[in-house]
Formats: sequence, structure tokens, C-alpha cells
Amino acid sequence: MFKRISAFICLMVICMTAAFCVNAEGISPELSKEIVNLFPGQAFRLTLTDNQYDKIFTSSDTSVASVNSDGLIFAKNAGVTEITCRLSTAKELKCTVNVREGSSPSEVRLNTQLITLKNGEKAVLEAQILPTAGRGYKVFSSSDETVARVDENGNITAKKSGSAVITVESESTAVSASCFVRVLDENENSFTTDVTGVLYNAAGEKLANTQAGITGEGMDKQFTTNEDGQFRLTDVVKGEYILTVYSAGSSSEGLSSGVTISSENVKLSCILTDKALCVMYGSNINTAAQLREIKLSQTEISLDSGKHYDIIYNSVPGNISDKEVHFSSSDPTIAQVDSSGRITALDEGNAVITVGSDDGRVSEKLTVHVTRYGIGMFGVTILIMLTLVIVLIITVYIYLRDGKKTKKKTH
Repeated sequence: MFKRISAFICLMVICMTAAFCVNAEGISPELSKEIVNLFPGQAFRLTLTDNQYDKIFTSSDTSVASVNSDGLIFAKNAGVTEITCRLSTAKELKCTVNVREGSSPSEVRLNTQLITLKNGEKAVLEAQILPTAGRGYKVFSSSDETVARVDENGNITAKKSGSAVITVESESTAVSASCFVRVLDENENSFTTDVTGVLYNAAGEKLANTQAGITGEGMDKQFTTNEDGQFRLTDVVKGEYILTVYSAGSSSEGLSSGVTISSENVKLSCILTDKALCVMYGSNINTAAQLREIKLSQTEISLDSGKHYDIIYNSVPGNISDKEVHFSSSDPTIAQVDSSGRITALDEGNAVITVGSDDGRVSEKLTVHVTRYGIGMFGVTILIMLTLVIVLIITVYIYLRDGKKTKKKTH
């Protein structure tokens, strides 16, 4: 009986070991890519789907592309090389690296950023990779092919209602651009409406005679603001648009922002800064000119008790008054601050002054270190004690010196 049980246990162990080995063989790590396309000067890192293995990377032609111990490929010259990843299990994985002629592209430019279709309709997304010489390798992909499918030539087919993003990238994945595709249901109604707005700068001032445009939904409308920075667009179809404010003297370059037209009589507040165009719904100067940023000239100061300091700050917009800025102290017994931003140092210690809007949306902090003016009572006490010690030392010295002289005279 014991022998049968032992034999059964041994058989189970052998079967489990064999199953484990089969599973281990079945789980095979793979490289993140089998083909990589690069331009000279570009880099790409190969990874494994399972990183538990020790590995060594080598390149069959290091003059075309080299690879380091972490799988980072460096493209050098036009040509083809094979990257080999040798695992600790002696298995080898391969990746082909194609290094294209020329330099890497700097931009992907599309003919449109917004496309609206109905089920079954088609459109062509035209893409240009710049600079153009030797850089015509484009890859099209859709974020949701059940909504909009795109082929290798940029032909888009609407499949069902919804939205998808079509991405176009250079084959080396160096640069890319995206187009938003909206697919309407057959029964979805379209309407036209008027869009009015006002364009402001960061200081809340209206920008007059400024060129801008709105594109999307197969529409491209250019306009110029009037003397009050206002603009008006008529017969705008419901949908997603890009609003662009063009740079001075240019009708192709500028700052852009997305706009959704989903209801009638849309009003916009457009705020143009040095870095971005912010579009808000509702043409209200109070909204456009509200406090958005505070910049302090100093964020930490030291004051003697009894001294004052006037807070210096810049605001965005720049025409914000002190009445619109709120000042507060974390400890008024150490440092007080009034409504105009004047700090009064009172007692030794640290306090934090907060400068910002009343609702707390925008704020900056100034740390104040207060020291007592002069040496203070504690300093006076120490000075008196030191004086007494010095006087005592001098007295003892004179006493000892006179005592020695007296002894000499007696002898």
C-alpha cells in the first residue's frame, strides 16, 4: 500500500513539473517592436514584454545604428541593421532597424483639424511632413475604428455616430498631428446660428482691428475685430471648431483654441496672452478682466520689530487695483498687513502673508521673519552680566597685583 501511494505521489510530481515546464516554454517574452524606422540622429528604446530575463543587445552594423545595454538604439547613417536581443535562456529576439536618408522631420501639417461626416460618408485627410525632401513616410491611425476608419492614404470612412481622433505621424514616430472626426447620426439635425464675441488681451483691454478666423465642419471664415474688439459670425453650423487669432502680418500663424457650437446665439470672451488663446462662453468684460495671476517681487523678507514693508506685486491682468487683491497674515501678533499691502512687524517670530483674490482662486505667499529691534531686554541683561564679570576680573587683578607689591616692600 505504501509503495502504491509513493508511486502515485512521484507520478503527480512528475506531471506537475512537466506541466510547469510546458507553461514556462509557452510564456515567451517578445520585443516591443520588430521593425523600427528612424532618421539619423534619432533614438528608440526596445523593451521586453517580460523583464525578468537577463539580456544582451547587439547590432549587426554599428555604422548604421548602435544599441546600448538598456536597448536604446542610436541611428547613425542611412541603411539597415538588425538588433539582436540574446536572453539568459539562450533565446534570441530580432528587430530590424531601417535608418532613412536625410534628417528627421520637424512637423506634420494637416489640411484640416476638424471633420464632420454622416454614417457611410467619406473624406480625405491630407497630410504633409515637413521638410518634404525624403520624409514622405506617413502612418495614419484612428482612436476608434468602429466610429471612423482610416487607410494608409488618409481616406476616412464614417462607420457609426460618435467621435474619433485620426493621428498622422512620421514613420519614425518623431512628429505627429491629429484631426478630430465627428460622425453624425442620420437623424441628427443641424442648424445655423450667429456667433458674437469680444477679443481681449491679458490686461483685459479690447483688441481692435485684429485678424482671426474660425475653421471646421467644412467651414473657413476669416474676420477682423472692430474698434471695440468685437466680432460677429453668421450662419455657423453646429459642431466643433478651431478659433485662431493670427500673428501680426500673418494669415497662417497664430494662437488657437477649440470652440463648441451646440446652441443658438453663442457669445464668446476670447483672451489672448503671449502663450495661449483662452476662449470662454459669455462676452463679459468682468469675466475677461478678473484676477488670474499674482507675482510677488519677493517671497521672503526679514524685518526688525516696528519696521514696515510695502508688498510689491504684479498682477494678470495688469490693471487690477488693490481693492481687488486681498491681504492676510497667518499671525497678526507677529506681522500685520493692511488692505493696501503694508506690513508692520510687531514681535519676534515668523508669519506668512497671503496675497490673492478674495475667493482664494489665485494666491501667492510671502514669509516674514521678525527680529526684535536692537539688542532687546534679553540682550541688555546679558550685557550687564558681562560688564559685571569684566569689572570683577579687573578688581581681582588689581587686588592681586597690589598684594604682590606690598609683599615686596615688607621684604
